Order: sequence, then C-alpha cells, then structure tokens
Amino acid sequence: MDVTVDRDPVREHVGHLTIGFDELNLLSPDRIDRIRDAVADVPDEVVVLTIRPGQKALSAGLDLEWAVDRSSEEGWAMLTELYEMIQAVRDLEAVTVCGCGQAALGAGFELALACDFRVAAADAALGLPEVRVGLPTVIQGGLLVRHLGLAQAKRLIYLGETINGTQAADLGLVESAPSADHHAAAVGDLVEELAAKSPTALRWQTQAFRHWRSTGLEAGMERSIGDGAMCFGTPDQREAMRAFLDGREPAFGGGSEPK
Repeated sequence: MDVTVDRDPVREHVGHLTIGFDELNLLSPDRIDRIRDAVADVPDEVVVLTIRPGQKALSAGLDLEWAVDRSSEEGWAMLTELYEMIQAVRDLEAVTVCGCGQAALGAGFELALACDFRVAAADAALGLPEVRVGLPTVIQGGLLVRHLGLAQAKRLIYLGETINGTQAADLGLVESAPSADHHAAAVGDLVEELAAKSPTALRWQTQAFRHWRSTGLEAGMERSIGDGAMCFGTPDQREAMRAFLDGREPAFGGGSEPK
C-alpha cells in the first residue's frame, strides 16, 4: 500500500489520489515526497483526495517517532517539503475534494484545509494540536484563520483543541459530516455533483480563486517555516513529543535553545 493516482472509470475528468500507507497515514519526509510526486500526476478538472476502504485517517499528522530527535535543520527541511507538498495540492488546476475519514490532524488537517471541499465522518478527530507536542502551528495551518476568523483559529491552535466532524460542519469547515459508514458515499455524491459541471468552467473558476488569494497570507505561510523549524531540537519539543509517545503529561524545564 502506498499512494496511487487513478482516473475515474466513469467520469473521465475526475481523478482519485489515494493515500494508503497504513491506518493512520502518519507523515515522514519519505511519505511527504511520495504524496507530492503523486500530486503531479493528477491533471484532471476534479481531484479527490481519499483513503483506502478500511482505513481510518486521511492523516493523523507528523510521525512523532521520526520527529522527536530531529534538529532544527532537519525540521526546517521537513517543513519545507511539507509546505511544498500541500502547496502543490493548492496549486492544482482542479477542484479538490478531500475525504478526511475519521481523522485529519496536524499536517493531515493542513492538507485537508488546502482542498476546496472537505467531508469528514461525524465522529472524526479534526484539528491542529501541534502545541501539545511542543511545536507551533505554521505554514498551511494559517488557512484556518481564513476559514474561521482569527478568534476561532486562535482558540483551536493555542489550546490544541480537536473537534469532531459534526462540530466542523457547524463551523463550515467541512461540507458534510455523515456517519463513518456513509463517508465514502458522501464524498462520491459531492464529486458527482461537481463532475456534472463544465470541465472548462471548473478549470477557469479555479484560476479565478487563485487570483483572489491574499499575497500577505501566502508570504506569511512560507515565512513561518522558520518559526516551526526553530522548535526542533529544543528541550521543550523533545519532552512534549516523548511525553505524548509515553502517554504522560509533559514536564517542561523552560529551555528553548536547540541542543
């Protein structure tokens, strides 16, 4: 199981990018690169980011087993690759639909936020809980401000809160929040509705939305790579990640300089 790209057998202008590493699709540099390479192979007018049947999560975020002992330089490189991968999704000349499944957290939620539409199971875990593992939310996490407004985004990010699919639907973050059993069908229904539109109109509408973007936010997301990278290698980051992996509360010593 890996990342696959398939053209829809019925709707020829619909492409499916399926992320299928494992149940939680935790992200490491190698996996980030594989997703980015796959994104380059989906030139269709409607693109669906989805998971394999039986899997739970679009992605539960960064692989902390990989990240816990990384240096600032390694963190910088990984965050740059992550930014480029998710930005490649944002830059697709297509309407993008994301099936979040039962979890999209951290970088996985950033990937979902980069899509035009999201569907999540009613009991899904969604959010940007990076602060709980000793990191700030950076790069495409800035899209949450655009989706929710500054006050709501601050609450979710500073507190590291997760919300379920039903709450996300109430906030307008996801298009719908069906039961887990009906998640795939709900994604399919939305794709069917989009695919019925003119492929040419969809393509040009995508260009129009791209022109409407805020250049201030774009520059800010890229510049925030350094903010996240500087946390790697610090005592707080390592303690937070180790505590999370050990299932205990972190004990911070207040240090912030990389070792």
